[in-house]
Amino acid sequence: MKHIIIEQPHLQSLQQRLGYWLLAFMSWLLWLYFLLPLFTLAGWLMGFKTLSDEIRWFGGYKRLIDLLWLYGETVALIAIGWLIWTVLLSWLHRFKPTATLPVSDERLAKRFGVDMGTLIHARGSQTVTVHFDDQAVIVRIDTRVN
Repeated sequence: MKHIIIEQPHLQSLQQRLGYWLLAFMSWLLWLYFLLPLFTLAGWLMGFKTLSDEIRWFGGYKRLIDLLWLYGETVALIAIGWLIWTVLLSWLHRFKPTATLPVSDERLAKRFGVDMGTLIHARGSQTVTVHFDDQAVIVRIDTRVN
């Protein structure tokens, strides 16, 4: 089976690769943002003076408990949403559509207005470029065997 472009990052455009790295970087920043209160709490419990001062600066122990309660509610809501999403997707995937019958080469060539020789040659090629006109009709098919 021929590999698709998604599985071969070296075939992706610069914009796609930069988008991937930006999304990954932003996701890690979001994780660190969510874990920062736990790091602060751990430092405070271990007795680091600067983190202890930070706890006092933001309202002390009472405020910390209130913020931890809000943090716990947020994490619980995200977990419940994720659980609902997972159950919903598994429920939707249970009702898979029926398999369609394969299309013959003759019907495929007739439907797209391509002769059988071109279709067979394109199917055996590794790289296929299809050129269309303004009405989305196939004008030319270029093939290349790597």
